[in-house]
Amino acid sequence: MGIIKSSDFYDLNVHTLPDYADSQSRMILEAKDMGYSGICLTSVNSGNKFRGTDITTPTPRDFEIYTGIEIQADNVSKLNKYISRSVNKVDIISVSGGNDDINRGAVENGHVDILAHPASQGKPLNHVLSKAAADNGVAIDFNIDALIRHRGASRVRILTALRQNARLARKFDVPMVITSNARSHYDLRGPREMMALGMLMGMTQEEALHAISTVSGSIINRNRNNNRIMDGVEVVE
Repeated sequence: MGIIKSSDFYDLNVHTLPDYADSQSRMILEAKDMGYSGICLTSVNSGNKFRGTDITTPTPRDFEIYTGIEIQADNVSKLNKYISRSVNKVDIISVSGGNDDINRGAVENGHVDILAHPASQGKPLNHVLSKAAADNGVAIDFNIDALIRHRGASRVRILTALRQNARLARKFDVPMVITSNARSHYDLRGPREMMALGMLMGMTQEEALHAISTVSGSIINRNRNNNRIMDGVEVVE
């Protein structure tokens, strides 16, 4: 597994103060110790407001910090408004899915980077939504807390839906990412454990590796290209 040692790993959905209890500095240091090359500090709150960064300790060497927002909305009209408000303010825009209409609104919007929690209600995506995600470059999230925080029949339904999402992503070449959705440093998992859980959710070993390395890295690089308007559209001078 030499390729694991030579890869750069990213967790693109980590929550901190003031939305949750742990400081940004604490999460950064823990993630660095686990072997990550960078994390995305993602704001998630009822007002869908980006909280900014408040890092009180020096950033570790060879470690990148990205900013993000996880948008929560109960209808597509509000969703699109929050997405438009977030463009160019954060590195990564995620949408908290699960509802069919919100899932569709997210994968059809070229400004969205990640559809998070798409199987949170125990329902998989369908062929139409998977193709839309592929066409618009929206990555499908396989967040490990879907398994850790649920028990019994609920976990079985979510796991079944995640495995179906993996099959559809493979068929339509949809980008897949694995995230922790960590709400404290206790929720963080190292890259090897993330890969193992990704395989439990239906990925191959290679897909799980790419999900926390090359796919996540490509999302970051794409968004830091100043000429990008939306996926597939760039300003040419």
